[in-house]
Amino acid sequence: MDEQKYVIAIALAEQNNKRLMPLGGKTVSRVDTLSQSSKKEVEKIILDLLLRIFQRTTEGSLKISNDETGLLLAEISFENMHNNIPLIKSNWINNGDTDTLIEKLKSICSNLWSIEFKKHEGILFNNLKNKN
Repeated sequence: MDEQKYVIAIALAEQNNKRLMPLGGKTVSRVDTLSQSSKKEVEKIILDLLLRIFQRTTEGSLKISNDETGLLLAEISFENMHNNIPLIKSNWINNGDTDTLIEKLKSICSNLWSIEFKKHEGILFNNLKNKN
């Protein structure tokens, strides 16, 4: 039996001069960003996170930390998520070192993508862990 994975969308943002890292996720059996069914599932996770972020705009000015890696999608084991994500999140909130964050995520995630939106193309996934 395949191990269940957890897929999390991660936003690296700043609001009122404070870093924040909202997360949203769901348990899945496998993520394949090329398959339509997987793509629909992860797009829903991303949309849910973005709606939560949008709702925060009433609390003050909000911005994504950078265009290239401000929105991430990670496929991670449940154990790694619970044991490592809280510390990784805390470290990024405290020091803002995105390069270190990405490297830590690569080391514990089975897959890691940055997400961007292009007009007329939709949501694009850039594989950060297995660059070809």
